Amino acid sequence: MCGIAGIVSEQADEHRVDLMLAAISHRGPDEFGTFSGGGVVMGTARLSIIDLLHGQQPIRDAETGVVITLNGEIFNYRELREDLIRHGHHFHTQCDTEVVLRLYLEHGRDFAPLLNGQFGVAIWDPRDREMILLRDRFGICPLFYHAAGGFFAFASEIKALFTHPRVPRRINPFALDQIFTFWTPIGRHTAFAEICELPPGHLMVVQADGSYRHSPYWHWPFPSLQPPSRQSFLEAREEFLEQLTRSIRLRLHADVEVGSYLSGGIDSSAIVALATRRLDRQLKTYSVQFADDSYDESSFQKMVADQFGTQHFAATCTEEDIAQRFEQVIWHTECPLFRTAPTPLQILSAAVRGNGQKVVLTGEGSDELLLGYDLFREVKIRRFCARQPTSTARPQLFKKLYKYLPQFANPRFASLAIESLKRTNNPHSPFFSHEIRWANNAANRIFFSGDVQQTLGGYQAIEEMASLVPPEFVQANGVDRAQYLEMTTLLRGYLLSSQGDRMTMSNSVEARFPFLDNDFLQFANSLPQRYKLNGLRDKHILRSSMDTLLPEAITSRPKFAYQAPEIRAFYGTGNRSSPLIEQYLSDSKIRATGLFAPALVGKLFDKIKNSELSRMGTRDNMAFVQILSSQILHAQFIGADFHTPAAQKLSSCDFVVRLREPHDPCRNRPDPHQLSSP
Repeated sequence: MCGIAGIVSEQADEHRVDLMLAAISHRGPDEFGTFSGGGVVMGTARLSIIDLLHGQQPIRDAETGVVITLNGEIFNYRELREDLIRHGHHFHTQCDTEVVLRLYLEHGRDFAPLLNGQFGVAIWDPRDREMILLRDRFGICPLFYHAAGGFFAFASEIKALFTHPRVPRRINPFALDQIFTFWTPIGRHTAFAEICELPPGHLMVVQADGSYRHSPYWHWPFPSLQPPSRQSFLEAREEFLEQLTRSIRLRLHADVEVGSYLSGGIDSSAIVALATRRLDRQLKTYSVQFADDSYDESSFQKMVADQFGTQHFAATCTEEDIAQRFEQVIWHTECPLFRTAPTPLQILSAAVRGNGQKVVLTGEGSDELLLGYDLFREVKIRRFCARQPTSTARPQLFKKLYKYLPQFANPRFASLAIESLKRTNNPHSPFFSHEIRWANNAANRIFFSGDVQQTLGGYQAIEEMASLVPPEFVQANGVDRAQYLEMTTLLRGYLLSSQGDRMTMSNSVEARFPFLDNDFLQFANSLPQRYKLNGLRDKHILRSSMDTLLPEAITSRPKFAYQAPEIRAFYGTGNRSSPLIEQYLSDSKIRATGLFAPALVGKLFDKIKNSELSRMGTRDNMAFVQILSSQILHAQFIGADFHTPAAQKLSSCDFVVRLREPHDPCRNRPDPHQLSSP
């Protein structure tokens, strides 16, 4: 992974891009490079993983002048390279960035679907005087932009954009509404007004005058709309192992050592089991441990580490750690949060980097592709109940599904919970699977200030969501719809971003996701639904395929939701409270930002102070984290000075590449990063 940034404007300035790269130097501290010319400046902060000696960026083709910067990894680059050689291309490096450059020269804009990887790409083509921006299918690698008045700037993180004086800094109230509904912004929205996100699977063309257009190069293949697989379950299970092993093998390729996260669940355990079979060395694994048993999974982590003989490292996270690091976490997420869960993962990536590693495998994507969440099973039960609304037996399945929740253990509360699920049972709603969750989430919108409410007016986040789903959405079955919504909200905007890329790259660590491989996805989506969700058994094919490789305690273990202490981390025992409470949540601070209603926020904190913390409900915990993180975000980004810190970091950035237009007087000798065409 790396960080990329650039400007398309008649006033494009190399020093401004230098500052942008310095602001995100944590993404790529190894070396820096820029290209400037023709009203364009673009550059890279590199985290060197492939072709350590010769993979510097940007890279320019000598004949056409086309220039590329790339953040991420192309996992099928060796196969693409061989094919390009057969078509007459010659290579000067062993890196995947040059492969993407040659692929563009061979195929033009049609090259995008050929890439299997995680990436944000910028290509300047002086022949057409246009910039091509590209993002991977799942949105693993971030890419943001600001465009106004003939000025276009892009970067891997928003803080890089904010180093430029032409980029405004204001909270986006519509994104705030989305976060309080879906837990993440949707579409092109970010937490900041006039800062947009290039959606996953999209290609953007930016003209020299700053105008732009973008369109998808890939569409989500709804499983129920694909040709059905004719494989038996045993045949599918065998291919499942082959596909996952192949994906892991691709992601183990690097010129540096690759480790793995190990949560103790089946997803990361399967990756560890299959990775150790591919390696001729001891695999290093990394886990988070908590003192509180309700969050801790260390016994399962140790079970897997011992079985496969990994060199295991555990990072301990306390409630105090969460409070102390929370500001740093928000600085990197650049978005309000609804959970504190990214914080332990920021601690974990620091442990990886402290151990001298740059790359880890991790299991995100499995729950979405293989139907591992309770949500998918809940959809099946709710539809089953809707077919016979008067049945008293069918709703009892909710007790089986949610037997681990306290409200379902108490007969009186269980009846109330079931009635609540039945009251919202409208199977004709396009968002049937999520309407309960979204309604519960949106209840915390009552904390918005009068000014925010007035700005929102009649805005409905769900209406915007309806405008974003593809036409095939309404043709797909209920579980397919739920899967699509999980992929495009929680996975994309939170798990791969706030809890993923932002936490690993904050410590210059690249995460790789074997379950989010192009070919593995295509295979998983071709399987009959019953191979993934068998009755109420989630991830059926994964559990079955691993039953001879992993302990039964792992393969039969129910989904354990990864969480971390929330209110308790900031209001501890003995009347201890974090300094962040007064710093960001006092009445005067709430009034100053203008995002939330002081009286209602005050009532929430009175409730916290006068209640037993262990009895605070999910909604209260969520509201607390959302309000605190929004207040921190406002303080860190809206009124802060971005230029001075970036200028201070700039002095330690090693710019090894300075490509300029051939006629530029600063360019007086050949540059090794200008490559000859075939």
